[in-house]
Amino acid sequence: MSRLLPDMFRQIRWCGLTRILVTADSLLAEHWPAGIQTRKTVAQAHLESPEPLALQAAMAALMAQLPATAWQRIEIYLTDQHVHLMLLPAIQASGQASALSGSERLTYARAMLLNTYGEPAVQWPLRMQDVLPGHACLLATTPLLPNIALKNLLAPHRYLQLSVQPYASALWAHSRLPDTGTVVSAEPHMLRLLQLQQGEITHVASLVAELSDVESMAAWLLRERTLLGVQATPCYWLGEPACEPVAATGRRLAQHLAGRLACKNLYAAHAITTLWTEVAHVA
Repeated sequence: MSRLLPDMFRQIRWCGLTRILVTADSLLAEHWPAGIQTRKTVAQAHLESPEPLALQAAMAALMAQLPATAWQRIEIYLTDQHVHLMLLPAIQASGQASALSGSERLTYARAMLLNTYGEPAVQWPLRMQDVLPGHACLLATTPLLPNIALKNLLAPHRYLQLSVQPYASALWAHSRLPDTGTVVSAEPHMLRLLQLQQGEITHVASLVAELSDVESMAAWLLRERTLLGVQATPCYWLGEPACEPVAATGRRLAQHLAGRLACKNLYAAHAITTLWTEVAHVA
């Protein structure tokens, strides 16, 4: 129970907290009205396509199901299908790692996005990992939410605070990640892999798969670790506390890998969302 207490206090602090999880084809929300002893409301809306206008329409349909007319804090989490993660290598100048200013880092990141995804990436909002100069940097971008769409996403609803971020990034940020090892986390229809070496991210990868297809997940995990040459490093299954659907997937994967790879369980400090039961039904 101790892992759940910080999340309870967080909900009390943000009276009127609403969390929204954006999956490949749906939006799910949980809303706590103002007050300490309140019951949450759960809502769901269909996402027609991975386009900004479709997201805005689905968001309007979702918010219409919630009892509030104004919101204090809204947290939106985008699952892996709507997020691109890139590892930006440190720029080398004359054989030495070069430190970039803030504007130079943004220019470099945008150039890498354009080179990889083409002209549409000009409008994609991006967020970069805060690292020391001369180190590789993790970049996250969300094609579903171009800069102009983000401003209009919740219009005309009123809110005091809004947070939009990839689900995986939020999970990592609220976890005590190992210094070295492979960290695997689950999302609806997806697996996400993060490779760490002496505190630095050295590789990110994703697999599109049903979470019931344990054989495919196990083969992908073993193949990724072999290609990276990290078979000697430990492997961790990361999940939220008291999240049974994800925990059950981790157990099935560990059983399938028995004798070839041992996965240790790793938990976030608190729950990012409690919508996983609803997600399991959607998936």
